[in-house]
Amino acid sequence: MKKFLFAVCASALFSVSALACTEPTARPAIPDPATAVTAQMVKTNNEVKSYVQAQQDYLSCSNMSSRKKQEALEELKAYADTFNQAVREFKLASN
Repeated sequence: MKKFLFAVCASALFSVSALACTEPTARPAIPDPATAVTAQMVKTNNEVKSYVQAQQDYLSCSNMSSRKKQEALEELKAYADTFNQAVREFKLASN
């Protein structure tokens, strides 16, 4: 019985850790700040935050080389900067 419980716990542990290190899905699309509405920007903000967190989690557990991780982080920063610029433009257009 102890061996069975150990096997169940071990398989659950390994399956969770394997699932935790999966690359996130595609990046959320950034709406055009000139035509977007507030609800759309808020929704995109939440999606971008989730994507960035998921990507950071993935990079921390992946077996990528340091160079590849650095490149991925730079791409992630550029994506976040693009969204932040869209937010600034949206706020200017809304005023």
